[in-house]
Amino acid sequence: MQEYRALILRSNRFLGSALVERALVSVDDLEAANGKFMEAIQASELKRASILSTLLFEIKALEEQALLEHLVEEESLGLIDLNHVELQSLRPFNVDISLCWATSTIPFDKIENTYMVASCYCLSAPVIKYWEEHLNGRVIWYGTSTSSLIRALERIEEMHQAEDAAAVEE
Repeated sequence: MQEYRALILRSNRFLGSALVERALVSVDDLEAANGKFMEAIQASELKRASILSTLLFEIKALEEQALLEHLVEEESLGLIDLNHVELQSLRPFNVDISLCWATSTIPFDKIENTYMVASCYCLSAPVIKYWEEHLNGRVIWYGTSTSSLIRALERIEEMHQAEDAAAVEE
């Protein structure tokens, strides 16, 4: 749990700085979002603890379309809508879904030793570092929208629940 909390804090701090450096949000907006983010952390609402979600949906200081356009045009990333991807269990990848929630990132496919990874936090260096070390293979990064990522994680949680129920029945 401590690793999880530390990763959330570092990931969000770096993402916030990256958004300011790229002039996607102002310092004042980041400070306001950071206050709400820290409230969520202190309340142990870790799924809700996201600088990005706060900037997008609570204080409305960032347009997600502008962020996605920046990822494509300035960071040379592809985009993926996970609603159109046949997802699989994360267990064969040895991935804890809580860390996917913490980093707004999901490995969604693997071909040989190459992982395809979608993230809302592509601008956060700790997220990139964590996943590239954890997956222990080549990683191809894609940007995705928050709604696409959230729905994908919910679908995978449902898949894991079904797997657990089937295991109990055996």
